[in-house]
Amino acid sequence: MNISYNWLKTYFEKEIPKADELAELFNTHMFEVESILPYENDFILDVKVLPDRAHHDLSHRGIAREIFAITGIEMNSKKIPFSDLNLRGESSLNCADVEVKNESDLCRRYVACRIENVSVAESPKWLKERLESIGARSINNIVDITNFVMFDLGQPLHAFDADKIVGPITIRLAKNGEQMTLLDGREVVLSESDLLIADDSGPLVIAGVKGGKRAEVTNETKNIIIESANFDPVVIRRTSTRLDLRNDSSKRFENEISPELAGEAMDVVSGLIKDLCSEAKFGKITDNYKKIPEKKKISCSAEFISDVIGVEIGKKEIISILERLGCVVAENGVDLVVEIPNFRLDLNIPEDIADEVGRIYGYDKLPSVLPPKLAENETVDKTFYYSEKVKNILVEKGFSEVILYSLVPKGFFEITYPLASDKSALRENLAGKMKEALVLNTRNAPLLDLETIKIFEIGNVFQKEGEKTSLCVGVFQIKKKKGITSQSILEDEIKNLQNSFSYSQEYQNTNFEYKIETGEFGAICEIDFDKISARTVLAKDISSLNFTALPKDIKYKPFSQYPFAVRDVAFFANEKIYEQKIADEIKQKAGEYLVHLSLFDVFTKVDPNPVDGQAGITKTSYAYHLVFQAVDKTLVEDEITSALDRVYSHLKSLGFEIR
Repeated sequence: MNISYNWLKTYFEKEIPKADELAELFNTHMFEVESILPYENDFILDVKVLPDRAHHDLSHRGIAREIFAITGIEMNSKKIPFSDLNLRGESSLNCADVEVKNESDLCRRYVACRIENVSVAESPKWLKERLESIGARSINNIVDITNFVMFDLGQPLHAFDADKIVGPITIRLAKNGEQMTLLDGREVVLSESDLLIADDSGPLVIAGVKGGKRAEVTNETKNIIIESANFDPVVIRRTSTRLDLRNDSSKRFENEISPELAGEAMDVVSGLIKDLCSEAKFGKITDNYKKIPEKKKISCSAEFISDVIGVEIGKKEIISILERLGCVVAENGVDLVVEIPNFRLDLNIPEDIADEVGRIYGYDKLPSVLPPKLAENETVDKTFYYSEKVKNILVEKGFSEVILYSLVPKGFFEITYPLASDKSALRENLAGKMKEALVLNTRNAPLLDLETIKIFEIGNVFQKEGEKTSLCVGVFQIKKKKGITSQSILEDEIKNLQNSFSYSQEYQNTNFEYKIETGEFGAICEIDFDKISARTVLAKDISSLNFTALPKDIKYKPFSQYPFAVRDVAFFANEKIYEQKIADEIKQKAGEYLVHLSLFDVFTKVDPNPVDGQAGITKTSYAYHLVFQAVDKTLVEDEITSALDRVYSHLKSLGFEIR
């Protein structure tokens, strides 16, 4: 979700942290900020709001609340126009006539207001800038206001041309095969599981998903009806997914929002319309709200919260954190009775309260404590134990572990709505992706100075009989050697693995069968891992895994995403010289883009044509692979050629003969 920094600032009287500082606070207390991009005199934060926080954080006000909870910077009290309804209810105007059929569980609240004498026109500069800064398109002042309120408060709204509605507005399920034309001109066929806003002539809106063309607000519109509703999240998600109509409105409804927000949003949108259309007249509110939820109250002690978090936090600080989160806290003996605000649908049990206190308090403040040591005769997860054993054996033999996609083009268990055609089913084996991985890894072999690709994966597969675990080992012999093939290498490695499991005391009851498959991909072998990990494992066995801590000075270094280029340099020397010295000379002249250098061939020959009767001169040939790559760009041929020319010139100056 895109968040405007300038928009956020309107919620506070005092200065808030800078955009980059906010991003750091969000990353450590709430959710990930994927980017911060400048936009004119603003900054746009791309905030990754996950479903667990979508109830209340998919809006600028939701994010502003989080800033207050973390920093304590007070939010200003934004006055909501029309909150007292003094300007609403013109006696000459009819109420919006609304009827909810037997779908009250699917439409939890429906608020509507008829507004007459509006002037539909281009939006003012401030409104267009607000929407465009976060990637939304400006349409006209009425539609833009409804979108602004959605991004501001988190409540989707819809505006109808009131004069195009025939009879009362009805909330009902669609008839199977019923059709409608959407705002974008697309024709859709509806099913009886789709919730509609309709009139006597048929569908007007797919509830919570997309508006219809028939009652669209245009520049000729004079009278409108504003809808602010709350719909069942399951039915919205089902419809938006089936019709491929995922958008900002459906995203908020399918993650569920509080029905209380519908009334507040109606007040805000009415006030904004009054500001932009001063001659507008407002009818009385129609509010169909049959099942008003009760306020939730959760009791837990400060001691319980501290125990769950793992560090002692004072009762006073706990209360302060909860109140900044919008809760009302009362003390009842040792317990805190926490009244949950209506917008926090995700807080239901005492552990939820502890989690909220912990994240605002700061997980970085929690001490690192090792879990208690298990008793030696206590059973542990055998799949984990055997996985680590297999990894130890294979890594010692030069293998690298890979984690490949679980989604494949075809399989017994298919996905109803796949993200892509090549990810439409769960894998039935590891072999298919292992073959691809072997071939792909050969392309990087020069960069890694590998003559053999040796990889393995331990992962779940999903066959007709059910889910199980497999081990797949793959080998690709790149450099041809007499008597050595991908199959022979893999055969030796699997026998070694089998012997380790068959004959050592701890594996004495374990055995497995295997079959090696070969082809252009090299050689692979897939084994039923559940047969390997058959024996019960005790805590005392874990010590044999030999876990060791990495040195603290080891740091991750990003690798280049750009292609590399391989060039060979070969030359004769009149006498055998130290190979490392030659490598140092080449590195010195090759420049910053040389990332790898390896000697791949050495041979000696005697000149068969001696000069002046002298004995033949012995010459030694050296051949090196040079791998060039840049961190920030794709190298062009001139940059590589220039580096090679420097190397050639330097080698000639040392008396070497370039081949």
